[in-house]
Amino acid sequence: MNDIILKYLQGNASEKEKEVLLGWLRAGEENKKVFSEIRDRWLESGAAPVSDPEWVKRAFGRFMAGIEAKERVRKQIRLSYFVKVAASVALLLACSLGGYFAGQNRFFDSSTQEQLVMNRVIMGKDSKGPVSLPDGTTVWLNANSRLIYPERFSEDKRFVKLEGEGYFEVVRNEKAPFFVETDGMVVNVLGTHFNVNNYENKETIETTLLSGKVEVLLSGMSKGIILKPNQRISCNRQNGTYSLAEVDASDYIIWIGDRLVCTNEKLSTILHRMKHWYNMDIECRKGVPLDHRLSLTIRKESPEEILKLLTLISPIRYTIKGDKIIISPK
Repeated sequence: MNDIILKYLQGNASEKEKEVLLGWLRAGEENKKVFSEIRDRWLESGAAPVSDPEWVKRAFGRFMAGIEAKERVRKQIRLSYFVKVAASVALLLACSLGGYFAGQNRFFDSSTQEQLVMNRVIMGKDSKGPVSLPDGTTVWLNANSRLIYPERFSEDKRFVKLEGEGYFEVVRNEKAPFFVETDGMVVNVLGTHFNVNNYENKETIETTLLSGKVEVLLSGMSKGIILKPNQRISCNRQNGTYSLAEVDASDYIIWIGDRLVCTNEKLSTILHRMKHWYNMDIECRKGVPLDHRLSLTIRKESPEEILKLLTLISPIRYTIKGDKIIISPK
């Protein structure tokens, strides 16, 4: 079995070998538990891209030795692989992990939930990039985000889970509605473009609709809330309260580009775009020259790098406190 897993890590496993792994996953609950735990341990081990087979063998050997020393139940291992994005783009860490989606959701009939191999894509701290789903839907994942989806969608529904932020361009299929689950919110879609923000450290969960139509289902509510284009719904994680707002939805997908270009823009406009680019709150104190115009281009620079540049060309100073930027006049 180790040979099959190594082949999968290297992207060389045949369909028959994948079926062998899937059969083991279906053999019992204990296998599924072992599968999930080893997946997490493998990710934590800091595995590198699989382009170096010898490295994979050595790392895999060390990984197995550590697991077997702690528990004697390691006979089969979860599969995973890593994909490297072009150097001009931030590193996209994508892990295709065989497993089972164990989430309990009241919107789904458990009798129809099949035991399917699930894929998991994880974006690192400074990474973002697109993911293509089995139905042709494209999902852009922001930094520190995770998407879980099945290797094959069922005929009557398409179901994914998002942690972090994702922009969805869903392929329309009225016979198979598309569901995005987050903590406390489920978005029901037929075919549309929308953004979901579900970071654990944020007080609220948000869905912003660019085009089409979505129904947002909140915990404890029997009836969904229909969004129209350029509407955003925010739900408080703690008390479940929500609010609707009219917004310019295009602002909420600024982050999917590979660069942010501002040409002779007001400082107020630049700071507004930076807020969405970095997914950080920005507070401006009284006296900040918001009408001051300037030009700049942001690619992979950190917020602090850009703010240092702004202090050189604008009469401002800044303070960063966690996920909040405070701008003050000099």
